[in-house]
Amino acid sequence: MALRHKHTLLLVDDEESITKSLQRTFRKEKYDIRVAASGAEGIKILKESQKPFSLIISDQRMPEMTGAQFLEKAKRILPYAIRILLTGYSDMDAIVEAINRGEIHRYLTKPWNDDDLLLQVRQALEKYELVAENRRLLALTKRQNKELGELNKNLEEKVAERSGEIVEKNKELSRLNQELESSLFNTVRAFASLVEIYASFSLAGHGRRVSAFSRQVAELFDLSQHEVTQIEIAGLLHDIGKLGLPQRLLEYKEDTWWRPQDKELFRRHPKQGQATVQFIDKLNYVGLMIRSHHERYDGQGYPDQLAKKRIPLGARIIAVADAYDKIVHLKVGRNNLLRKVAKEANMTQDRLSEADALQKAAVLHLREQTSTRYDPDIVEVFLNLLKEKDSGDKQEKAVSIGHLEENMILSRPLYSSSGRFLMPYNTVLTKNHISKLKKFHEVDFVTDVIHVLAN
Repeated sequence: MALRHKHTLLLVDDEESITKSLQRTFRKEKYDIRVAASGAEGIKILKESQKPFSLIISDQRMPEMTGAQFLEKAKRILPYAIRILLTGYSDMDAIVEAINRGEIHRYLTKPWNDDDLLLQVRQALEKYELVAENRRLLALTKRQNKELGELNKNLEEKVAERSGEIVEKNKELSRLNQELESSLFNTVRAFASLVEIYASFSLAGHGRRVSAFSRQVAELFDLSQHEVTQIEIAGLLHDIGKLGLPQRLLEYKEDTWWRPQDKELFRRHPKQGQATVQFIDKLNYVGLMIRSHHERYDGQGYPDQLAKKRIPLGARIIAVADAYDKIVHLKVGRNNLLRKVAKEANMTQDRLSEADALQKAAVLHLREQTSTRYDPDIVEVFLNLLKEKDSGDKQEKAVSIGHLEENMILSRPLYSSSGRFLMPYNTVLTKNHISKLKKFHEVDFVTDVIHVLAN
């Protein structure tokens, strides 16, 4: 969405070359930019400025006052300003400190990518405008509600008129809250993209497929829509703890030999995944599911050796979807599994297509590991879901972007060719949706085939 206001930015860094580089990057954006060479100078500018700052970017390593300390003080002066920390890859402690003390919006590593920096700042300012507008409307609603309470019973006509205004304002508030919720999901999708970029070959599409399966299974249990969405997000991000692992630990090859220290390092990723998302509002339960998705039903999993119902339901669902997708799409243990399936079917391997054989292998694996690795109730629901997909009414059809029509329903999540998430499945397409997709298509190619439900 386009910015509605002209924004003032404060750049704080003791190195003049950094602030000049940032100014060059923002030159075309028409922001009003102020510069400070230290945290103390930045505090002085904040206190004396007649114009409020929308966004503050501070370097972490500065003499006398660190970026985290400066942002903590800046928060007291301008609590609603967006705060961004510039830091090196090795300054994780500084990042945690800034999150805890300065409540930073996000951090960026040096050296930065100019396009990414511009995008992050624009998205931050969009959020700033949404929050500011939300505050204004909340204050307006509170004031109008107070006025309504003071009207006497003989002013029914005026009350009816004002009530209509309140309804419209509440609708606007609802829209703004939905946009803020969308900001959370954009953050989630950015994390998911990071995982795929880092492990593009070994984990390509894995999180998206696990997320879709997890949601479908969760919807068959007696859960609220909020709980289903949380499970869907956890499925999307369940491998985020693998960021930073050596690439060789991300490759599922049958002849790969792991040293004891490799195994120990790999087993840390569920806890690391939880740590990665724990500072994002509303993702506490998501983090717990990420932590527990490698627990086993018999208590022999990791990291906490939880068993049966002590494992969060979402984590038990993700474990089943994860195992199925690893076999069918990532082809984990391919050779051994194909031989096993052929033996079970009493036929040679070449009589089965690889796709069919891997699907049969995944089903066989889930059945064999029921009540040991996996919750038997979830395995039963999952396998029934697979049968329904195979024998369903085949309402899905594929269309190009030029043939999209209003009221079509997406049957699968929609991504651009670069992997950017665009829309969730079950989205009912409007004229506005279609118009935006076509404009986006001109910048980042949307896939040739879009799957929708046939009328």
